[in-house]
Amino acid sequence: MDTKQNVVIAVDGSKCCLSALQQYSEELMESNHHVVAVLVGERTDVAFNAIGPLDKSLVKALIEAEEQKISEKISRVKTCMDECKIKGEIVRAFGEPGPAILDKAKELKASFIVTGSRGLGKLRKTLLGSVSSYLLHHAHIPIVVCKMPS
Repeated sequence: MDTKQNVVIAVDGSKCCLSALQQYSEELMESNHHVVAVLVGERTDVAFNAIGPLDKSLVKALIEAEEQKISEKISRVKTCMDECKIKGEIVRAFGEPGPAILDKAKELKASFIVTGSRGLGKLRKTLLGSVSSYLLHHAHIPIVVCKMPS
């Protein structure tokens, strides 16, 4: 008897994450998997622009614009999951992407995590950070890193 396994897939709506979803569906997906695609909410521009008193209408507009971007990302991920016949759901998490993904995986008792990798060079990865590198070094469960096809 197959028992359900939760699989966390880190998503951000990019081509890289859509490629990881597709690779998961082609190479790893099993009938007992329940996918939880985790989209980590981004910092809104409000946090970076708060130097003095803020106009409430400006704050509202910035938050609405950020929510619109996130809705578009969720829509792209949902479309890809539907096209790839991936059973599961999309959930949002908040905070720094690496720790937020690991917290969600732990909460869900995930069997493994799938993430994409843009293939940044060493310098760019050092300066910008890399969610896939963070996951590889801090995860309590297996990580599958899907590189973008050339």
